[in-house]
Amino acid sequence: MLQPDGGGGRSVKISCVIVSFNNGDSLRDAILSVIQQTRPVDEIIVADDASTDGSRALIDAFCHNHANIRAIYRESNLGVSTNRDLAILDAGGDLITWLDGDDHYLHSKIELELRAVGQRRDVIGYSDVRIEDQRTSRIREAALTDFALLSVSGRIRWLLSRKDAPRSMLVPKRVHIAMGGFNRSLRTYEDWDYVLRLAAQPLPWAHSGVEGTVHHPGGGLSRQSQIEHLRDEFRVLRLNHRIIRRHAGLGTLLSTTGRVVAVRSKWGIVNAYWHVSRRMTGR
Repeated sequence: MLQPDGGGGRSVKISCVIVSFNNGDSLRDAILSVIQQTRPVDEIIVADDASTDGSRALIDAFCHNHANIRAIYRESNLGVSTNRDLAILDAGGDLITWLDGDDHYLHSKIELELRAVGQRRDVIGYSDVRIEDQRTSRIREAALTDFALLSVSGRIRWLLSRKDAPRSMLVPKRVHIAMGGFNRSLRTYEDWDYVLRLAAQPLPWAHSGVEGTVHHPGGGLSRQSQIEHLRDEFRVLRLNHRIIRRHAGLGTLLSTTGRVVAVRSKWGIVNAYWHVSRRMTGR
């Protein structure tokens, strides 16, 4: 387990990793949202995961026009977890944060998270999240202020309840490395796995007081079957069963497992009914 570190008063360097795979036009907005922060980041790494949509030309143009932006081009598709983690390890910042190529930051995200963290180098900075579902045009706010007030046990229980979780946090790089970074064997639910392990560290969290990231759900998860969701969620629970049992108890682990099964079974039944209805009605 990591232990708190008071840190010093030196100037802090911040790196932001943007991961992209065929993100097309949305990548431009993602990069611009980092460039236009009220507290500029010192380094932007755009890690392209073997895109085939021509977006590398866009990345090259940004690198040409901005000295603090550099590109990492993967020769083959590694998956978001591996791509992101390798890029973070290549980053030079004391604090690191990250962004998916189809999401974007709001204007003062970095400044206010850094202000919340203050001079300490052992604090996890984070913000509320605006969730915009482009398929349904639904917009809602994930209000996360109370997460910073919780104990380790409370944070783990919060995350297992599948309430909204922090995203794109401001994390000391040494913390990221010491806790093992993103699990590169996971191609989905890697964010859930990561924040569970991060929340288990005996370190304080600091909320910026504002929305910081606009997240567009979907991507690979939206293309998965309920069985695939169930498989991948089970894997995260299995990988973190010691953390869960230690901080939330065996009962919480069992109840979370039961809830996952119930939810996925419910949607499996709904999907089956929908397909049968379409066949019967000829639609």
